[in-house]
Amino acid sequence: MTTTTAAPLTRGPHLNFGSRSIPVLLPKLHDPRLKISAVIVTLQVLGQTVLEFKLSIAQILVTIGFCALVDTTVTLRRQGVLAWPASALLTGNSIAFILRASGTKHGDWWSLNGIEYFLLAATVAMLVKYLVRPGGRHRFNPSNVALVWCLLIIGPVQLFPQYLWWGPLDTPVIAALVVIALGAIWVLNAVRMLPMALAFLVPFTALIAVWAASGRSFLAIWQAEAISGFDYWLYISTSPEVLIFVFFMMSDPATAARAPAARIVYGAATAVVAAGLVFFQPTEYGIKVAILASLTIVCAVVPLIETIGRRLARETGPAGPPPELAFRATRLRAVAMRPTSFAVAIIVLIAAVGTIKLASNDDLILIERGLTGPRTAQ
Repeated sequence: MTTTTAAPLTRGPHLNFGSRSIPVLLPKLHDPRLKISAVIVTLQVLGQTVLEFKLSIAQILVTIGFCALVDTTVTLRRQGVLAWPASALLTGNSIAFILRASGTKHGDWWSLNGIEYFLLAATVAMLVKYLVRPGGRHRFNPSNVALVWCLLIIGPVQLFPQYLWWGPLDTPVIAALVVIALGAIWVLNAVRMLPMALAFLVPFTALIAVWAASGRSFLAIWQAEAISGFDYWLYISTSPEVLIFVFFMMSDPATAARAPAARIVYGAATAVVAAGLVFFQPTEYGIKVAILASLTIVCAVVPLIETIGRRLARETGPAGPPPELAFRATRLRAVAMRPTSFAVAIIVLIAAVGTIKLASNDDLILIERGLTGPRTAQ
């Protein structure tokens, strides 16, 4: 991996420390990351007020602050610039939006219960962002990998993801769905990702309908009986959590495929992997991890997806010359021997194998039934 040093900035605000002048990069209103952050912050406010999220304000602020501090420090040391940490703020907010520490109750505004797990997830995200960059490009969505790893490695006794079901379809949930829908239009139009989102939603909802018709069911701590039939399809396919995953996590331009045709393949491939992993899961915990893990797995092969997309669209211009039918063996060996390639392989292996193993986790089934573990208090 190579790093480049940004050219010194002569215009704009500076901070002066003795003889040193440090350029300051402020946020730009057209940055799509600010739009996503605005949507997530709005949903966080609804979660803290009317949706009764089992999350504290302190957990949110500490996670966001840690990511921002790390990102600002690294940027300052590498580029000599004090930059607004837009991506880090979004990463920390995404982690806090989905991750939950067992024992935290709604209304524990300043509780630091389980804060070590939030900081662990934030650390993993920052390591992935700065160290796992094959060819100098982000390969994974940092918050996505961090959430998958923590949920798999720490496990359901200490952690759980935000529920698929946010409550009955009354005013608070309707308000959240409106925010998600308007936010999706606002964000996806800006990054030209609406076709990608549809490429995910159409096959995913269709496959979940097939699973429901075949008799699949899952257990969730928020409902006494196993969820099957139409409810199986409804609670998974229309979950606010799934919509947020598609609209605001998969749409990250830094890790998604770039060409329009490749983005269609990217969305559809993630849908098929997600639905395939969901099929085997008998618990809500497993279903949520399966959906998150699908993005980790597909992001690893985005370069291959972009090759397929170029062929489908017959693109030979800005994306570069048309790919050969086969890579040279020497090039394959060179790519495979890179340390970042090993890191990519390990990340994907843990995500795939760990998610599959959740399907046979009897302790997880007991937890979802409320029969054991700290989540019985949830």
